[in-house]
Amino acid sequence: MPFVVLNDHGEVAGRITLSNIARGPLQSCTMGYWVAEDQTGKGLATEAVRAATACAFTEVGLHRVQAETLLANVASQKVLAKNGFKQYGLAPEYLKIAGVWQDHLMFQRLNGTG
Repeated sequence: MPFVVLNDHGEVAGRITLSNIARGPLQSCTMGYWVAEDQTGKGLATEAVRAATACAFTEVGLHRVQAETLLANVASQKVLAKNGFKQYGLAPEYLKIAGVWQDHLMFQRLNGTG
C-alpha cells in the first residue's frame, strides 16, 4: 500500500509504504518511508508514520507494524519512537544499500499500544 508524503504546500516530499502484508495468524506488515532531505525536520515523517500506522490497524485490520532503520539513522528512530514503536532487535546485514550489506535496528508497534 503506497502513499505519498505531502508538504505544507501539497507537494510530494516523500513516500511511505505498507508492504509484505501477512494475513492468517501473523496479521503484520512492514513499513518503509523516506522524506526528501530538504523536507526533513518539519514533522512530515512523524505524521506520515502516524497516518500509515493508523491505516494499518484500522482499515487493514493488522495486529503489528514492523519498521527497520540503519544503525546511524537516529532521526528515523526518533520518528518511530514518537509513534509508539519499540526497538526489539538487531538484524545483521539486513539490507544491501549502496552495494554494502548493512545492519538494521528492528522496531515494531502492536495494535492497541503506543
